[in-house]
Amino acid sequence: MQQQTNISLFFGGTAYLGMPHNEEFRKLFIRGMEIYGVNHGASRNNNITLDIFSIAENAAAKRFGAGDSILVSSGYLSAQLVVQNYSPSHELIYAPETHPALWPGISNPPKMKFSDWAEQTVHRVNSSSEPCMIISNSVNNLIPEIYDFSWLKKIDPSRNPVLLVDDSHGIGITGENGEGVFKRLPDLVNIKTIVISSLAKALGTDAGIILSDIDTIQELRNTPVYAGSSPPSPGALFAFTNAGSIYSNELKKLRHNLRLFTDLLISKEKLFFIPDFPVFLVPDDQLAIHLSKNGINFSSFPYPDPKGKSLHRIVISSIHTAEELGILANLINDFKS
Repeated sequence: MQQQTNISLFFGGTAYLGMPHNEEFRKLFIRGMEIYGVNHGASRNNNITLDIFSIAENAAAKRFGAGDSILVSSGYLSAQLVVQNYSPSHELIYAPETHPALWPGISNPPKMKFSDWAEQTVHRVNSSSEPCMIISNSVNNLIPEIYDFSWLKKIDPSRNPVLLVDDSHGIGITGENGEGVFKRLPDLVNIKTIVISSLAKALGTDAGIILSDIDTIQELRNTPVYAGSSPPSPGALFAFTNAGSIYSNELKKLRHNLRLFTDLLISKEKLFFIPDFPVFLVPDDQLAIHLSKNGINFSSFPYPDPKGKSLHRIVISSIHTAEELGILANLINDFKS
């Protein structure tokens, strides 16, 4: 088969549902700015505020299956608000590949398999003499891998750890309807569950979210970090709140694209991927070079060690066309290692 030439296609980034280019979503964003203005820089605890903040937080809690939610200006702030609240009183136990935003200082996650870490964590929590906070991503979007949290059931019921999960690369695209990880976590009475996430990836909203039960959310609202922070753009939250059908339609398109692309692959062993997740690892450096030379632009840089081996990742979104997916699949199929 003749290789494609003179093309330039983008298969990177984190806009899994194509929100930056979605015309309906843009119209909602503009409408929100017309109603509420471009920004609202007052403290979250100000006695004068906009109704869209509580409207959006109630809608988000319902959409993602939590008792309540907080929306802040970024995913980083959502992580730091929670970590800074619990770090003085809790031993922090970090999972492998935990995002740097979840650390109070320089990140130093353990280098081991997630399953091995989980086993060690159960023992560590059960034997600890102080309260513990377990901190993990919901997925490893680099490999990729969706983490299983059923091991939490092995924690002694007399222990009361806090679980903090970062769902930035899962919310909007994992779960039956894109609801993310919250509803999939074990519902255990002895474990307080908190999920934080950036909404700027799949959901196209420059904001961070905290999901938990009503009492925990109220506790976090009373923190100095929350009181001193500015909210997200009200126009953006108007779009987020009213974009439920847009998100659903784009998720259907994304899943269709993922199945179409994998069906086009003659040999699926050339890439590493998991069903219905938009990140495809390219293990072979020569295949990565082949794709790059033929106009495929994708993520390729050393991570987590800046001096280490480059990690090559193809990202498919809902806005890729069948023709574009066919070009990518043909290039992969034609490559001979």
